[in-house]
Amino acid sequence: MTVAAAPTDWRIRFDTPAQLKSALIAVCFGAVFYNVLYELQYTWSHDPNWSHGWIIPLFSGWFVYYHWEKIRQAPVRRAWVGLPVLLAGLGLYQWSLWGVQIGYVRPLAMMITLLGVIILLCGLPVMRYAWLPWMYLFFAIPLPKRHYFQLTDPLRRLAATVTSSVMGLIPGLDIQRTGSMLECMYQGRLQVIGVEDACSGMRMLMTLCALGVAVAFLSNRPAWQRAVMVAACVPIAVFCNILRVTVTTYLFIFVDAKYAQGTYHTILGLLLLLIAFGLFSGLGWILSNLVVEAPAEEDSALTPA
Repeated sequence: MTVAAAPTDWRIRFDTPAQLKSALIAVCFGAVFYNVLYELQYTWSHDPNWSHGWIIPLFSGWFVYYHWEKIRQAPVRRAWVGLPVLLAGLGLYQWSLWGVQIGYVRPLAMMITLLGVIILLCGLPVMRYAWLPWMYLFFAIPLPKRHYFQLTDPLRRLAATVTSSVMGLIPGLDIQRTGSMLECMYQGRLQVIGVEDACSGMRMLMTLCALGVAVAFLSNRPAWQRAVMVAACVPIAVFCNILRVTVTTYLFIFVDAKYAQGTYHTILGLLLLLIAFGLFSGLGWILSNLVVEAPAEEDSALTPA
């Protein structure tokens, strides 16, 4: 009497037939979600707040490449779980085509479908390495305008509040905040400065968070250090944006109004983004040097005299 051997899990192969199948699946996926992909690239090209969307898929692909050998070695188990996820994504997309006026539903349906495809083809164990590249793509999906305003308005008010407090320390300057507007009285001249959406810090926040997650997870760090670095993106971005608004207000009042708009304003924003990334990199260096491994003990044997 012979005992049947237990079935072994097969591994992911990426030979020529697999490459052709992947290309066919990619073409079908692109054909189904053509409208969504077109709207995304249009937003990335025409909305400065989401111009970083072009580089997000590149970083996501790099995450896959970084763990490619581990992904290929992951056993394909319980792949059938991806089928209901795939059908749920397609169903949500079809529902959105029936007249739902919520723009975020269609990209969300595309992302759910993509998740179902990954699980169906590669199995659940591969999600140990694929969850980050998949979730990272959400950085490229614009938020609904209503929710975006709900986030930008408090940031604008915060920047205006801190700026008015700091600038109020300057002798002879009377500055008051009304909402996100700053009314400045200096040497008998009244000037009004508005903290616009572009100065809310959301653009810097999204960009720094995207770069921060990439840096944190592409380096060999303990999980707690990665969590600290990702969490630090928000206060760093908010601080640098407040610094940007404060410097802009100072230049507007005491130097020349031209430095608070146009090309000068854009250059200042880029400089502050570099400062933000420098602070983030400094935090990474500090975390890397917090814990120093003790050197291996050397052989203490004495040589004979």
